[in-house]
Amino acid sequence: MRDQKSQGGDQEWWCLDLGQGELLDRDRFDRLTESLLRFSPDLVQGRNRIFLEMGRTRKHLKLSGVFERIRALGARLGLDGGYWRLGVGSTIPDSWVQTRWRTLDLQALPLDAYYDYISPLDSFELNRGMRERIGVFRALGMKTLASLFSIPKEAWLVRFGEEFDLFLENREHGRGFAGTRFVASIPLTSAVHWNPEDCVLDAEPMIFRLKPVLDQLCERLYALHLSFKRVEVVLRLDRRGVDRKIDLPFSFPQTSRVLIIKLLRERLFAEMSRNPLSDPVVSATITVLETAKRQSASGRFAFSAQEEAIEDREERWMELVSYLGLKVEDQSQIFQAEVTEHPLPERSWRKVLRSTPEEKSGSESVSALLSKRPTRLLSDPPKLFRLGPYLKHEQALWMIREISDGERLSGWMWDVEDTSGFDRSYYRVKVENGGGLLEEWWIYKDEREGVLRLHGVY
Repeated sequence: MRDQKSQGGDQEWWCLDLGQGELLDRDRFDRLTESLLRFSPDLVQGRNRIFLEMGRTRKHLKLSGVFERIRALGARLGLDGGYWRLGVGSTIPDSWVQTRWRTLDLQALPLDAYYDYISPLDSFELNRGMRERIGVFRALGMKTLASLFSIPKEAWLVRFGEEFDLFLENREHGRGFAGTRFVASIPLTSAVHWNPEDCVLDAEPMIFRLKPVLDQLCERLYALHLSFKRVEVVLRLDRRGVDRKIDLPFSFPQTSRVLIIKLLRERLFAEMSRNPLSDPVVSATITVLETAKRQSASGRFAFSAQEEAIEDREERWMELVSYLGLKVEDQSQIFQAEVTEHPLPERSWRKVLRSTPEEKSGSESVSALLSKRPTRLLSDPPKLFRLGPYLKHEQALWMIREISDGERLSGWMWDVEDTSGFDRSYYRVKVENGGGLLEEWWIYKDEREGVLRLHGVY
């Protein structure tokens, strides 16, 4: 199956050759490949090599700079990048040949490059059959890859059939080379183990051991352009069959490892206080159960200081909202207010779930209304009774200290859905009860019913 997304357009493939004869450990190889998703979403794995399609990235990245960053990523996985090589070509076969032989000139390429074009994902050492084929070429007096084209292609095709046809296809039409795009495995899971003799029974030493695991998961999600939505921590106790599970949901997608550790510490302290551990913890597994696309403006290909500042500001916003959200048991109570054009004050806003300040449509309108509208709006405005200089509310008398200018709000039945229209006169009133408590109310008089109601408290 051909990788359709990688076909067409101005392709530019970078080949990262890890240069080891023996195959790398599968887990570390996949982890390294996954980390390269921060540079390109189109990756193809070969034998100890990774191909990155860089032709459609948002920015022109310097080869040397990216190579150093790749080596740093490899070092975090315990891989020595000192002998790694990086080559560039317009196709996967060309990029591998360029990486291995440092040239694409047919006059300079040895006959061994014949199989590099046939199987750029797999070939490294020639087997017996391959060596015999190269021996045939040399017996015919050929020394370089260019010499193969001194004989008509038809003659080679008659003698070697599909093998030579594949060589020509990948050499001359490598843009259609079949390569399976790398896809990271989700959900992400990472574990850490330690000796029972460490006797980990409290939250603080547990956080010390969980922090490297969280750091690793944060890096992996960053490469995948994802953020945390829900995390589960499973603590395995020394006694078999007894686990302690901690669920950590986030009101908004989160990327800040500082916040996640802070929230996990608080959750662990609360859990240990309510239900102390009966046995020491010997291992912990963190699983990212739910993820969301990162909402940052910079995306995976941005490295400028300005874009990093934008991303940092947005992450701090999400960090604050998520932290406040976890303080509320009912997550549905966490929302942002968006102004609507409905004439009724109680319907002039709606709940929305947003991730970044830039996405809060109507946020400027909300700020403008803060000085005019109460912070607490009552959904069922109770009746008030005017008794001279007093307002009676729930059997209590409040003395009127100050009344602001009135504001008339009205709408007819053809303007307001689900109502027969309304006509209200609003006032901002400062009141004081018998105990000396001062409050500021937003009240209105229903001009149709002649009733006074309390609609909000500042």
